[in-house]
Amino acid sequence: MMKKTLLFMALLCLAGRLTAQQTACVYDLKGGVELQKSGNGAWEAARKGLPLAEGDRVRTGDGAWCELLFKDGTYIKMDENSETAAETLKATAEERTFSFAFLRGKALWMAAKMKGKMASKFAVRTPTTVCAVRGTDFSMLVSSTGFTSVGLFEGVVALSSGTVEKELLAGGEASAGAEGLTVQDRLSNLMKAEERRYSRVKARVENLRKRLAERDSFIDDYISRQDKKLSDFDARRAEKLKKR
Repeated sequence: MMKKTLLFMALLCLAGRLTAQQTACVYDLKGGVELQKSGNGAWEAARKGLPLAEGDRVRTGDGAWCELLFKDGTYIKMDENSETAAETLKATAEERTFSFAFLRGKALWMAAKMKGKMASKFAVRTPTTVCAVRGTDFSMLVSSTGFTSVGLFEGVVALSSGTVEKELLAGGEASAGAEGLTVQDRLSNLMKAEERRYSRVKARVENLRKRLAERDSFIDDYISRQDKKLSDFDARRAEKLKKR
């Protein structure tokens, strides 16, 4: 009876760890970055290791930026005065379904390539267009009026705006606004600058992806380490206050 009880408790602990696994987190940040949890109207100050779940929103203030890292190796870097919402974050051993609403600002998106026959649906929606991507690296700019520019550095993107659908190839740029959706086979000077930024960060992202592949618990371990750092800091501060 005792052995059965211990086995049952062990299985419960294992199930708890599995369900607690996180899909994504705030990996790094600088300046005023805030996160709004799904179903909660309040914004809270973000920090390294803060989990990102389906339905959450992230926004950056003046001079701020943040990096979002996902268990599958997807990486997003949001620049200042940007805001995105994670609408769907579903990942299993057989398929990945990620969808985001990018509401304003500028961000570098690096969607991880899926291995083998794993199914993937990865979409980014703005006020004027929807980008369907797979293993694709691109920068996206969304103005206060919703005008969207997409510069593609690797892969292929299928864009749709209203009833219009077009394909964007690597080295090209697309724009979507009140006048419709246009695609050109070259990058503007602004997107060329974004491509240079992408080149500088690519090696770092590849290193992160290697570490994610080597350890399935990489995201969870990172969250735990950051939580411990915060807990230790709070404990030291409380101790100092007691001694005053």
